[in-house]
Amino acid sequence: MSSETSFHYSLSSAPAGEEDALYAFAQCDLIPVDDERILAMNRLSGHQMTLAPRVVEALLACASFRPLAAHADTMLRAQPALQGNRAAALDVLRKLRDAGMLLDGRAVLKQLHSSERPTLAPTRVFVITCDRPEAVRRLLDSMAASGDLAGHDALFLIDDSREAANQAANREAVAAFNNGGEQAMGYVGPAEQGALLAHLLRELPAQAGGIRFLLDPAQWEGCATYGRARTLALLLSVGYRALVLDDDILCEAVLSPVRGGGLTLMQERQAAFFEDREALLAARRPASVGPLSGHAEQLGQPLGTALQQLNGGMLDNSALRGCDAAPLCALRADTPVLVTQCGSLGDTGIGGAHWALYVDQGSIQRLLQAPHGVERALENGNHWVGTAGPAVHKMPLMSQLTGLDHSHLLPPYFPAFRGEDLLFGTMIEAMYPHGAVLEYPWSVPHLPIDGPRARSLGAPFVQMGGMNLLSNFLLARIDYGETGDPQRALLRVAQLARGLAERPLEAWLADYRRAQAQEEAEKLQHLHNLAARSEQLPASPWQDYLKRALREVYAAIEKPRSPTAIPGLPDGLDDAALHARFRDLAMGWADALEAWPAMREACRDGLASP
Repeated sequence: MSSETSFHYSLSSAPAGEEDALYAFAQCDLIPVDDERILAMNRLSGHQMTLAPRVVEALLACASFRPLAAHADTMLRAQPALQGNRAAALDVLRKLRDAGMLLDGRAVLKQLHSSERPTLAPTRVFVITCDRPEAVRRLLDSMAASGDLAGHDALFLIDDSREAANQAANREAVAAFNNGGEQAMGYVGPAEQGALLAHLLRELPAQAGGIRFLLDPAQWEGCATYGRARTLALLLSVGYRALVLDDDILCEAVLSPVRGGGLTLMQERQAAFFEDREALLAARRPASVGPLSGHAEQLGQPLGTALQQLNGGMLDNSALRGCDAAPLCALRADTPVLVTQCGSLGDTGIGGAHWALYVDQGSIQRLLQAPHGVERALENGNHWVGTAGPAVHKMPLMSQLTGLDHSHLLPPYFPAFRGEDLLFGTMIEAMYPHGAVLEYPWSVPHLPIDGPRARSLGAPFVQMGGMNLLSNFLLARIDYGETGDPQRALLRVAQLARGLAERPLEAWLADYRRAQAQEEAEKLQHLHNLAARSEQLPASPWQDYLKRALREVYAAIEKPRSPTAIPGLPDGLDDAALHARFRDLAMGWADALEAWPAMREACRDGLASP
């Protein structure tokens, strides 16, 4: 196609099955040639052609899998210059398809086929807690009553409590569980954690800095060490599949309150909204599996095998329709499912107040129909978030019960601060760019003892980023064309951390401002998409909510910003002092990542089973 490419081709006849076949304009590098031509180079087919800029602009809106007819309608909306000429748009799409410039969904489905069934590593179960002994007792009672403890290699409670009284109460709770249960649980408190730290320091003296960064509580006085306890769980599960439970859940698997739903790929999560705790608990319907055995079913399986089992056979086009093609192209059938997750019934566990901006359109409809009103529905903490059917995501999302296959190399968690789960997921993506996360179509009750976390819709829509900006930085540097080994990828992340630590103050500040602005620009695009979809709905508080969000983000993106505005930082820090602290953290993190493979090996025969 030359620079004369336009929408004036004659309409050709459609091949058989065109109405059902799904295509996407994806995996193309776009190189401007001159004012009238852009060279599109398809990375998968090896084909290339020059296109008019207005054609490319319209095609960029066709990045998800849809029939050609649907893409033609999308192009008309994206490019007013087409003047509603649908037949011409269809003809261009057909020519692009025939030239190998469109991605055929059938090729992606074929790429995901696998029937391999390897021998899976045994499982270990971990409860993570910090100063919530009442929640621990409730969870252990539910575990004892679940009938879902058989067959696990070991059970552990990892106690990150600060208060000695809470540590004693948790140790007593474990002892009571062991007295009445058929399988013993190990207590991993300060003494046991200190013994593990001492073991690693003896075995790996040259790696002392990285070891202490990850595990030494003295390094993190006054900080909430959410990630440190999870790293301990990883060190106690080297060579195993780990099932990690938050302390404020119940060991139950409950079905989605939203009916129906087959397997989906790369789709948004769903939500339901309950008037109060009584209505939420009334929605509990037991699933046919236990939450621990259910997580273990597909954890570690090759992705293609897991998909076939969950789908009851080969995937068909229905699983692809509407899916963004780019992440799907990265999937490989033989990559193991390293992370499994499930939904939440109760408190979502999501830190921000505005999580409903990231659920599907059906969930928004349920929100608008909530009899207790939109504002109360979003603020009262009585929700379900999950998927109605099995789902595949490219990266992990919030899950209060998580499966981790640590028979493969996984990264450590950043020891402290919120967002440690996001950074962990990004590092898995960097190490296994052709993998995916599996979400089961059931949930666990997440019922904090002290009630749901207070959330207000009056909270700002823009938060000065911390760990999320680091995650975005790493994501932008993942090469999905690589098939290298995970350990080399882990060490590349360590090198990136060292590079960030070496940035001088002014460059570091400019990096922060650019990263924050980029995040806000992406949020604006997402809000505009939501607002466009809401135009089809009756006037509602939801539309007012979106308008306020747009106003706030537009106002924020105009203002200069400083990283000293990141929530949770000590008072009185100026840019220079914060930069010095960041350098220390980045260098410590790099040391930790470089030490991590040796730490894993030193723990293969570490703390004994209970």
